[in-house]
Amino acid sequence: MRLSPRVSVFFALTAIWAQVPEAFSPGGKAFSARPDTEHSIAAADLALAKGPASADLLLAAARARDAVLRFSESLPLYTRGMDEYPGDVRFPRYRGHRFISTRKFDFAIADLKRAAEIAPVSFDVSYHLGLAYYLRGDYNHAAREYQRCLTLAAQPKPQFMRGMPVDWRPCQGLDDNARVAITEWAWRANRRAGKTEEAEKLLATITDSMKVTDNHAYYSTLLLYKGLRTEADTLAVPPDRNALATVSYGVGIWHWMAGRKEQACAAWERAASGENWSAFGFIAGETELARGVCKPVKKR
Repeated sequence: MRLSPRVSVFFALTAIWAQVPEAFSPGGKAFSARPDTEHSIAAADLALAKGPASADLLLAAARARDAVLRFSESLPLYTRGMDEYPGDVRFPRYRGHRFISTRKFDFAIADLKRAAEIAPVSFDVSYHLGLAYYLRGDYNHAAREYQRCLTLAAQPKPQFMRGMPVDWRPCQGLDDNARVAITEWAWRANRRAGKTEEAEKLLATITDSMKVTDNHAYYSTLLLYKGLRTEADTLAVPPDRNALATVSYGVGIWHWMAGRKEQACAAWERAASGENWSAFGFIAGETELARGVCKPVKKR
């Protein structure tokens, strides 16, 4: 069956696009986008072009590109949004996230600090800002940012939350899914900063009866840190596209803090070996390896 010229051009362009690097690892490995098989970008662009102009349509065009890892195109759209809608927290929040994805941690911190000024009680802003600090190796700032959000979590939810989109999660009143995600990174940040007592206080809030429906990987590694789960059980969490990187990085931290360097490095190698190069566990494992503390792990 012969393809129409239009369809042939589409497949040719997607094949070319898949070879264009969107990001590079610290060691120079190139990462590329996925093809937009659902044509979501074209649909979002058409809606944006037809107008009228709105922050929502601009954001949708950027997010459609994020879905297939085309960050080189979404970043300029977020920049445009920051220029045209300076009070809209969504643009610096998402641009900061994509600077994390593209391994530009200093830029991510600048954007997410700006987002925190607009919406200081946003869980997602705090979560990503702490992560950007952590990946840069600034564990003290990461720990303080996570603790700020966790401290707010115990306070009554205010009637008015400045700068918060209506469908965003505040730090106040976190459910167990959000709590395990931020507690996991907070524990890591405190341990890396040498704040063992603070880290242990965080673990005390984690129990084996929490109602976790989404973040099984984070929950599993927290239970490992508490001694309530074995390494084998931790690595057997329900699979999703991020699970391998998430649990492998967490297992690596567990080994590292116990002085088991070889096992830690092997786990970080595994975290950074999957296909989902934008996963936080992947980026974190890759960042640890780039610091030169690990010799190449021999394959058995």
